Amino acid sequence: MSESLNRDLVFTRSDDPAEDLAALVDVLLDAPADLRAFAEIIGVRQRGEAAQRFGALVAARPRHARSHVYRPEERIVGDIPIRNRNFTGRIELLDRLSRALEQDSTTSVLPPALNGMGGVGKTQLVNEYVHRHLDQYDLIWWMPAEETSTVLSALTQLAQRLDLPVADDQQETARTVLNWLAGSDREWLLVYDNADDPSLLAPLLPSTGGHVIVTTRNDEWSRIGIAIEVDVFRRDESIQLLTNRAVDRDGNPMITEAEANELADKLGDLPLALEQALAWYLATAMPVGDYIDLLDDRIEVLKLLNEGRPPGYPLTVAAFVAVAMEKLQDKDPAVAQLFGLFAFLSGEGIRQSLLYRGRNAVLSSPLKEALASPVRTGQLVRDLRRYGLAKTVSRAASSAAPASADKSPRLQVHRLVQRVLRDTMDAEQRDQTLRNVQNLLAAANPGDPDLNGELDLQAEMGPHLLPAEMIHSGTPQGRQTVLDHGRFLYLTGSYENSRQLAESAVKVWTAAGQAEEQLGPDGQATLLARAQVANATRALGDSKLAAEIIQDTYSRFVNSPLLGQRHESTLVSGNQIGHGLRIEGRYHEALEFDQRSADLHQEVFDEDEVYTLRVRSNVAVGHRLMGQFAEAARLDEKIAADFAALGALDVELFRMNMNVARDYYGLGRYQEALERIEEWLPVQKRLIRDTHPLALMAQRTYAIVIRKLGRIDDAIRVLREAHERTVRTFKATHEHAVLAAMSLSNALRQAGQLDEAETLLDEVLQRFRKDFGAEHPLTLASEVNRAVLLRARGDVQRATEIDEAAFPQLEERLRRGHAYTICAGTSLATDRALTGRTTEALELSQRMLEFSSGAADHPYVLMRAVNLAHDLRADGQTDRAAAMFDDAVDRLRAHLGPGHPEVADAVAGRRLEGDIEPPPT
Repeated sequence: MSESLNRDLVFTRSDDPAEDLAALVDVLLDAPADLRAFAEIIGVRQRGEAAQRFGALVAARPRHARSHVYRPEERIVGDIPIRNRNFTGRIELLDRLSRALEQDSTTSVLPPALNGMGGVGKTQLVNEYVHRHLDQYDLIWWMPAEETSTVLSALTQLAQRLDLPVADDQQETARTVLNWLAGSDREWLLVYDNADDPSLLAPLLPSTGGHVIVTTRNDEWSRIGIAIEVDVFRRDESIQLLTNRAVDRDGNPMITEAEANELADKLGDLPLALEQALAWYLATAMPVGDYIDLLDDRIEVLKLLNEGRPPGYPLTVAAFVAVAMEKLQDKDPAVAQLFGLFAFLSGEGIRQSLLYRGRNAVLSSPLKEALASPVRTGQLVRDLRRYGLAKTVSRAASSAAPASADKSPRLQVHRLVQRVLRDTMDAEQRDQTLRNVQNLLAAANPGDPDLNGELDLQAEMGPHLLPAEMIHSGTPQGRQTVLDHGRFLYLTGSYENSRQLAESAVKVWTAAGQAEEQLGPDGQATLLARAQVANATRALGDSKLAAEIIQDTYSRFVNSPLLGQRHESTLVSGNQIGHGLRIEGRYHEALEFDQRSADLHQEVFDEDEVYTLRVRSNVAVGHRLMGQFAEAARLDEKIAADFAALGALDVELFRMNMNVARDYYGLGRYQEALERIEEWLPVQKRLIRDTHPLALMAQRTYAIVIRKLGRIDDAIRVLREAHERTVRTFKATHEHAVLAAMSLSNALRQAGQLDEAETLLDEVLQRFRKDFGAEHPLTLASEVNRAVLLRARGDVQRATEIDEAAFPQLEERLRRGHAYTICAGTSLATDRALTGRTTEALELSQRMLEFSSGAADHPYVLMRAVNLAHDLRADGQTDRAAAMFDDAVDRLRAHLGPGHPEVADAVAGRRLEGDIEPPPT
């Protein structure tokens, strides 16, 4: 055969011809032509049904032509469980799974859902399939799918491996990954392990392009894809498992086939029960007959206890768990207590390091004393593994995990065993065990993710909160663990999951009444959870609902006799109030609120504490939005220095320095703004991804600054990238994306690309009018920019109509000296000059220049002086006009350079335009 195919066929032999054939096929998977030749040889030399079936299988395997064949080192493999060296049988199921995947074309993916009762080995079957077909795929990604949040996290990690944009919203990142997979030429396989509700997970399945496998106990998945029913072992497979594994040092069987047959019959050939019985036998050397008698006795007891109440799982498993617990209680109660914890932990398992972090928790004795010692903890873990009660789960190496991730082993108990544990505990046992779990997790909580980071440790906590009923923990530490994880979900872009967790907490803690001061509708924990709901709601795009929630929540904080206006939680949650007011365009009120809040922060917190620095930063944002750039710069420079003094190079320090750059831009100090940005952009690359909101806003600021410095083409290139990335991250309707579109429109207009500029600006106006109304400052600023664009088109009449409406509204909404108002007045003066209303133009130009007198060297002020010189000349004041014009152009030339476009326009005798670039809120 090797000669016929002109290649070596090398594979590991076994005692099973069927497995040898499967291994041989695996060797040939990368060579469809060889496979077809092999099928022809089989068909000639071994006629019959088996040969025909093999030929049909091979014929279905040809892979579509691809533009690029990926080398082994280019393959992406993530989080695959280590192969089970003792995998037994299942040849027909592996064959059915392979055929089910191959019968679908690469343009239509119908995932086979492996369903069946717990303990039949669904995950083990898929794991074996994956390892047998590693070379068939260029990308394999294994995802725990019990919760939507873990799937979103896994898809986010895949996006990072693929160098795809990672949005602040994990749902958006998931859509990016799924769209990429649909159009990719890679051969890929996604595994969704232990999926539950199809309605929640179906939107996270790729629609086309590769292979998907779902393992589940929910038969509703059969409506989505091909269903493969996984049943218990065939009897010969059960006997093979028991006799092959139970051997002495010389390789001689320790269990006879007759004993194996009897034990398999008693256990109903359930793979999980067989594995447990085998582990028990190897650990205790208990004769098979005695073990069967022990199970029989326990099963009879369980039947009596559960009479009229079917448990929904095999009694043999329940009997094994009961026997194990009895023996462990006699041998080492600490092991029994550790085993009991898994009744209320995630099926994905728990890191041994998390057990160690929780060692100081209030726990039952002797478990508490055992966990205090790493050596003793290791002994407990080894005992659980030795008796077949738990296993240490390792994953294949994956560079998807960050270098800082917790890589300690994960201890896992089968989900069916967890369920048996929960159901077979008496009320007292259940309550004590649940308290142990809740106290352990609360003690292991990494803390406030804003202050302590530790995001990887928070990710490990998340799956355990629901089975541990942490929302119902009844302790302040347990509730804080829930709040910290909700904040972690928000910080990592899982806004919907953050909102759902916080909403669940609000519902439970509100209904708890006022048994504790933290609970009830006005309890501190409840209000903090409501504040998290508001934050996540705002991030999801519903700023109006978020404002309603936080206004009511803040009012409850302030009016609470136990909290009040000066309480730490009130002050920290109140920061959302100012942000909400700024989004609504109520800049005066926002600044006043933040200034009052900053005064209270300085009384309650230390001067250099993070909370104090943050609220001072909010005050600076308020000054910037009010056009008070000098005061904003003074505050921001001090805040940046104070953050730097804390000694940590973190994202907050980057944010503060970007704020300083925005202040410099507002002051017309463009070169200083650019220097500050260019100093900190490399730092941003090390701290946060390019799709982080702060990075996107910084990119827009950078583009605005270089445009004002005359690099229009560079600015357009950067703004296109910033706009596209912001749309992918936040959607086109988000405030950041709309502002990026406005900036791009301004740059395109200045470059003479008027059609595209107008299209973008019309979309901006449509969005702002819909979201904020016609009188919002952002809407009015966009109207002024639209008037500038219309004049570039020669439509002065429409520009005049827009400016005559926008200017008085800005005067009323903001103030006469606000930067937006002055820009609108300057624009209106140009309209009047171009329509022959010389006297009105002169009067308005003079007023706008007077309002700007506080920043005499600002390029916009010098440009207004150029325009006023034109109006003076039109009014016959030629000498004054010439002196003003020459002075203004000379200073512009010195400030911006002789080759700057604005300087060139001024020298050419044109009036100069001053568009508006609103800063972030």
